[in-house]
Amino acid sequence: MATVEMSREYPADRKELWDRLTDPESWPTFYNNMIEAHADRFSEPGDTASTTYRILGRNTNGTVRLLEFEPGERIKLRGELKGLPPVEYEWVYADSEGGTTISAHMESVEVDSWLGRTLDRFLIPRQLEKDLARSLDNIEALVGIDT
Repeated sequence: MATVEMSREYPADRKELWDRLTDPESWPTFYNNMIEAHADRFSEPGDTASTTYRILGRNTNGTVRLLEFEPGERIKLRGELKGLPPVEYEWVYADSEGGTTISAHMESVEVDSWLGRTLDRFLIPRQLEKDLARSLDNIEALVGIDT
């Protein structure tokens, strides 16, 4: 299983940042390669959102399921895209001297197939790190920081 962790501080109010970043309709503005997301409701464990990512020039549909939700503090999600190992995301929000610190943890979920295990060992760690860094950079642009 591949694991990536990063933290960033943003000069933004925690509640405002939380409200914006946990709304599935806003995800395409910062999640790397996501072009669409929609959920009728996304506030309780078990709720799901449909997503579309642009990967290698093709649109790929997926789902994101809400696993844990502590309003204003922590959200844990499980994303699944066809043909790729599932990934669990945990975002923790905390007040900081400069505004809000987000600590993000991404981990691929172990799969049974040989191809899935090979991807997870060699390709997924680099891709998760790149995607998370770009997503956090995109949040900087949303709150007005030049990256």
